[in-house]
Amino acid sequence: MAVITRISAQQKNDERFNVFIQKGKKEEFAFSVDADVLIKFQLQKGMEIDEDEWQEIIEEDEYRKAFNKALHFLSYRMRTVHEIEAYLEKKEVTESTIKRVIEKLSEYDFVNDKTFADSFVKTRMNTSFKGPGAIRQELKKKGVGESDTQEALDQFTYEEQLEASVKFIQKQFRSTAKRSEKEQKQKIAQQLQQKGFNWEVIEMAFQEAKISQSPEEEKEALLVHAKKAHQKYKKYTGYEYESRMKRFLYSKGFDSSVISEVLNGDELNDL
Repeated sequence: MAVITRISAQQKNDERFNVFIQKGKKEEFAFSVDADVLIKFQLQKGMEIDEDEWQEIIEEDEYRKAFNKALHFLSYRMRTVHEIEAYLEKKEVTESTIKRVIEKLSEYDFVNDKTFADSFVKTRMNTSFKGPGAIRQELKKKGVGESDTQEALDQFTYEEQLEASVKFIQKQFRSTAKRSEKEQKQKIAQQLQQKGFNWEVIEMAFQEAKISQSPEEEKEALLVHAKKAHQKYKKYTGYEYESRMKRFLYSKGFDSSVISEVLNGDELNDL
């Protein structure tokens, strides 16, 4: 049994108090507690506390500190349950205390994975070109369950996915780019797949985007690549030269008729 001899506010934090006890003939520091803990256990000078009470006070104070840390973590933005658990684990908070903190935060609706997922999807829809697949992976990393994820993604309708994909295609495609129309479209399609849009949406988006290069622009782009290829293969002649040039230009997405036109023309003769 220990007897409290003195309770004093901390100099740097007047919301926390140092508790001192009598040990033999000397007074020594026992522990510090939050103001709410001090009030809850009605700690005061002369009060006797046994080992069980001591442990209960310490555990309650640890919970209060962890709860305040979680509130601070939440003050920057919304968090998932998993994010808060991982944050408190890094702060070396015990598993049982983390469980209490999450229960209390959930009770106050300060943490709610369903609400988080809904908000997260809306934000991605409005501020990025990410599709459902990529958003799903982001929510999974944040620890959101499949049910809450799917319910949130249901708001990202086919029509909205199509609209976002069309905008992305029109933004990325450049008719004056020094690449073939086919190569540009393939690259953009790959980017949309990586962003989490399915192929059905991508195909329809290309139809609605109505993007294309004129024959003149296509030929101009081909000439850029043909001149580079010529410098590489000019040591060859006849069939070998033509074969290598065609393979290279085919790989860049150019049509065989345009390739033949350039190879049979005079544009490369002066190089």
